[in-house]
Amino acid sequence: MSSGWDRRSVLRTSAGLTATGALTGLAVGGETAHAAEGRPTTGKLPKPPSAKGAADRFTGDVWVDNLVAGEAPSRLRASMVRFAPCSRTAWHRHDHGQTLHVTEGIGFVQARGGKLIVMRAGDIIHTPPGEWHWHGAAIEHCMVHLAMVETNGDGGDATEWGRLVTDEEYEGR
Repeated sequence: MSSGWDRRSVLRTSAGLTATGALTGLAVGGETAHAAEGRPTTGKLPKPPSAKGAADRFTGDVWVDNLVAGEAPSRLRASMVRFAPCSRTAWHRHDHGQTLHVTEGIGFVQARGGKLIVMRAGDIIHTPPGEWHWHGAAIEHCMVHLAMVETNGDGGDATEWGRLVTDEEYEGR
């Protein structure tokens, strides 16, 4: 496979399913693998519950849906994050960088020392490894993005969180 994805990690969620429990085979060489009893193993998994963003990491009303847990051998962690108007992350950085795909609304992203960038639905934003930044919804709009990061391979978080973004920083003053 050339996509860079491990299909098992896409099927697993924080619902506690393992690769063996969620999937007994993968497509190999263009052929579909089947369970021992000969039936396909692709299926719909339960959706993990939404979690309120922690007050030490977010300002305002933010909800996070963790979609992919980053369990070995995959290192991908993906979350759908919903921001109410004026809500935002704290300053943070990721060991391996971060990619955001904005799915709805209007928001802002800013690297430390950089200019405030407006994000709109369809935009893809990349923050390189180790760069301090924040992101959130615009003043009068909600914003939803898919956040994708890599873990350090041990399942642990590869994100370092800093202080909350001030109103002055958020407003670009």
